Amino acid sequence: MHRIQMLISQLECIDQIMTAKIENERSHIHNQIFSQLGTTYQKVSLAEKQFHVKNACSPITSVNNEVLVHLKEEI
Repeated sequence: MHRIQMLISQLECIDQIMTAKIENERSHIHNQIFSQLGTTYQKVSLAEKQFHVKNACSPITSVNNEVLVHLKEEI
């Protein structure tokens, strides 16, 4: 009977260790996903800012777009 109790105790210990390991891995994956999401958001935000700055610095492009709009309206 003592041997069975010892085996049960060892199984409970292994269960606790495995549960802790799974939770730790889940937390690591969760943090990794949010880190990548934050990095992606920053890259997209920077790309949008550069796009707007590039368009703002190019008056020829904005003039061409206005001409195209007027041509479309006349047609």
